[in-house]
Amino acid sequence: MSLCPDSDTKSEAKDLVHFPTATRILHCIFLVILGYILMLSRVYSFPAQSILLLGPRGVGKSTFIRQQTKPKIEIDLLKATNFRELSLNPSALEERVSHLKPKDIVFIDEIQRIPELLNEVHRLIENLGICFYLTGSSARKLRRSGVNLLAGRALSRKMYPLTLQELQTYSLEELLKFGTLPSVFKKDLDPADYLFSYVETYLKEEITQEASTRNLEQFQQFLSIVGQYHGQLLNFENLSRQVGKSGDTIKSWFQILKDTLIGQEIKAFTPHLFPRETKHSKFYLFDAGVANALSNEISDLPSEKRGFLFESLVLNELQVYLEIKKLNYQIFHFSLPKSGDIDFIIEVKKKSLSQPSQFISFDLKLSKKWESKFGDATFQLKERAGARHLKAYAIYTGTERRTINNLQVLPLSVFVGDLWAGKLI
Repeated sequence: MSLCPDSDTKSEAKDLVHFPTATRILHCIFLVILGYILMLSRVYSFPAQSILLLGPRGVGKSTFIRQQTKPKIEIDLLKATNFRELSLNPSALEERVSHLKPKDIVFIDEIQRIPELLNEVHRLIENLGICFYLTGSSARKLRRSGVNLLAGRALSRKMYPLTLQELQTYSLEELLKFGTLPSVFKKDLDPADYLFSYVETYLKEEITQEASTRNLEQFQQFLSIVGQYHGQLLNFENLSRQVGKSGDTIKSWFQILKDTLIGQEIKAFTPHLFPRETKHSKFYLFDAGVANALSNEISDLPSEKRGFLFESLVLNELQVYLEIKKLNYQIFHFSLPKSGDIDFIIEVKKKSLSQPSQFISFDLKLSKKWESKFGDATFQLKERAGARHLKAYAIYTGTERRTINNLQVLPLSVFVGDLWAGKLI
């Protein structure tokens, strides 16, 4: 996967978004070594205390911790010998770490494989003052086990795929196809092969085990359909007919995807300003490339899917920003049947007894040309909401920044820069 523009290929160069202060030559040099230094440029930073870091497999949790914390001891629970010993005897963890000094770091990877270890970790934090960095890719297994989740003893953090801020230079076309998992940027790895392998060996094996269903073929068919529904309104009745399972079963399967951090539900924003506000949620897989691999559409993206993939890139940017800035805001979508929709609403002040909620809107258009009709849904909402609608943004792939009736129209690169400069939220 080459993200360095070929000067002889105008279409490829046209699709490239540039970080404002860098030159084309420096971009190319940077991208040659990107696969080797990329993890050093992540936007995350963690204090020197115990942390439970959750995120889907492959987003870079383990690499980041190894590079940033230099643990005294590392225990990989994917390794059979570690798993066998500690699953049979969780208290053996103390034997491995009892010689450490207070504040020394112990890194345990894939903690959800032995949830009972959390009780031991809690005890060792209290008794020995050791700092534990724990990673996990399934909140479902941790919650289901009913073990102590280290409340008050460790910070809980989330990690997501790479952001546009971290990449700084990128081909939007390739990001729509391959997403932003760190491994798709490695020079010696074919991104399509990696994504198909990810789907086959992880999603269709490990996630299928979570379903506890006897009909594995139906669940895997469900996963393929989810790839096609990426970013669209959830309709359990339609999915039920396609898969041949009840609506309740389909809902439980979606819950598995949420609990294993593979997908997320974006609920509908209902300000009660219009008579027919959509109440259906949207569902996004955590990465555009994974969505395409699930639906087997990497090589030939359907035109109707491209806008949803663009949305997921921006959604990832917003989520990581909120996580890093510790802003506990919820992201919604807003839709009016036959009148249009607004892709993301961030509620920055919840409704109280004395005043209504306040929010910021982000509408996305995968278009290099801004058309006046693109702002219709935003203008309708702003007219009804008044002062509640604090700021309105539109993001597109053109190059000109505009302001139209208090709607700020931002090129994608400007949106990324302004977001991380703290100017938007």
